[in-house]
Amino acid sequence: MTHANRWNVLDADVDSHVAVASSRSIVDASDDENDRRRALRRLAVAVARAGSFGCVVRGGLSLGKIALRASRGGRRRRGNDARAVMLEVLSYGLFTAAFAGTYVSVDEGLKTERERGGGRLRKTWRCALAGACAGTSLLVVGGEHYALAGYVWVRSLVLLTRVAQKSENKTARRLSRCTRWEHGDVALMTGSAAVILSCFILKPELVEPAYRHFLEVHAGKTIEEYAALKELCLADGDAARRALCSKLATSATWSTGESAREVANKTMAKSVADGSGTIDAMGLYRLLFFQGASNPEHFFTHIAKSFTTTLRVYMPVYLVPALVVHRGKLFSRRRGPDLLMRIAKGSARSALFLSSYVGAAWSGVDVANRALGGTCDVRSLSVGVSMAGLATFIEKKSRRMELAMYCVSRALECAAMVAVQRGLVPKFVQRQRCDIVLFSLASATIMHCYSTERDVFKSKYLNVLDYIFGCTGHDSQTISHVASYEILFASERKSGPPGETVVDPPTPREMVDLGARTTYVTEKDFREASAKMSESLVGASVEEILNLYGLYKQAVAGDARDHPRPSVFDPKGRAKYAAWEHFEGTTSEAAMTGYVTLVNSLTRKDGTTKS
Repeated sequence: MTHANRWNVLDADVDSHVAVASSRSIVDASDDENDRRRALRRLAVAVARAGSFGCVVRGGLSLGKIALRASRGGRRRRGNDARAVMLEVLSYGLFTAAFAGTYVSVDEGLKTERERGGGRLRKTWRCALAGACAGTSLLVVGGEHYALAGYVWVRSLVLLTRVAQKSENKTARRLSRCTRWEHGDVALMTGSAAVILSCFILKPELVEPAYRHFLEVHAGKTIEEYAALKELCLADGDAARRALCSKLATSATWSTGESAREVANKTMAKSVADGSGTIDAMGLYRLLFFQGASNPEHFFTHIAKSFTTTLRVYMPVYLVPALVVHRGKLFSRRRGPDLLMRIAKGSARSALFLSSYVGAAWSGVDVANRALGGTCDVRSLSVGVSMAGLATFIEKKSRRMELAMYCVSRALECAAMVAVQRGLVPKFVQRQRCDIVLFSLASATIMHCYSTERDVFKSKYLNVLDYIFGCTGHDSQTISHVASYEILFASERKSGPPGETVVDPPTPREMVDLGARTTYVTEKDFREASAKMSESLVGASVEEILNLYGLYKQAVAGDARDHPRPSVFDPKGRAKYAAWEHFEGTTSEAAMTGYVTLVNSLTRKDGTTKS
């Protein structure tokens, strides 16, 4: 080879390397642009969905309050009140939108910056940091929100205990052993009832106003009787008890009927106030709250009187979600009556729980008075009202922990307010927005678990998070919002070595047509394929698994249009429904043939699954 030819070969090599480098830079730039568009679309969709979700949830709660007030014959809201409700709904919508926007922005921003710097921040800590930053969006609502922050914080602790339960660390499993108790939810309800109801009687000004109003309405007594019980528990001598009886004797709301029992109650109160009657703290409590009735009689009488009111509270809780999620079944002649019966049973069961919860609290105080020496003081009150938690056994097991988490957050809020009032919390801490700090820590924990320990979430919470923050791409860190039909039927080309021809996989419809062009399989073949289907799933992709589901449902249940579509908050269910719906109009024989064809294509002749 001459000297000139060598230079020509060298120039050709240089040109080829430059061309390859240029093509790679173009591909990288294209990938970066696509990733930027994906991130922007994810941000826009997350903000829109979170904002609408916050408005719907808060608006539903406000409508429930209005309906409850109307059912009790209360006055209608005026224009200023209606505007206040609208502003509250909008503020919560802005809060949820700001939370989602901040989280997605920080998450995607950290991912991009680390990749530009040649590294990648671990997804676990990136999501935790993004969640902590998003926690500051609580400032959008205005005011202090310790109840919300406490509830979210308790939920984050529940997730951590679930992570510890499945950890390989023996110490972590040992520490979380108590959370696996069969009736741990009842224990939490019992402890929280002792704190909440004691604070409601002894320190009512420390209970959050809306929650205090709820207790005043459903606890079955008047505000005057709550105040009298507080005086009785704090009375330090006979003089204070006689003064209390004097108030009861002249009260215009306590025991004012014409019945013999109510007249006897007034007479007994007057005799104690005048000094002619004996002073018995336990007897005064029964006179004040039971008004001459025995403990069992008062318990069942309270349930009978309050059941109608509590039923009005829980009926919308069960009916509204059914109208939104299961409206197809609800208005169906075949399934509607059964669903309505389940709604009625669930509402009645929850109403019975709330009535029994209050009745058990007041009966428990009487039992504690007897057990602790025939007195009625702060100690017997705290012990007695804790028995309200035993009413949790009435509720469904699936709802008990939700109730326990809510009540524990309320109990922590009351305990914190008592600590502040007694000066146990330093002044510089009181001046800080601790609710923001608590909410940020809880958000960081929840989003950390959401990114790495998704199996510790219940499906309904995981569906909502996926609906807002993105339902696909979590493992590859390219999260996006994809509709269920796109998850199922997106035609992604398989990557192969250079020079190899890559063929797109056949569509589900083509697969059915293939089965239709041959002899149909028998039901025996279909059952055999169903039996070995689990073996085929080992190496199958998500699309292939959904195709199997759609073909099987079409073969055994017919068209999907005859069945209700899952809720928008259930993307997995909607993806399965879309897979089923794609084969609409296919005969049962063709669907069975396509199912057997797909199972056989996923399984080699020797019985091993494909790699």
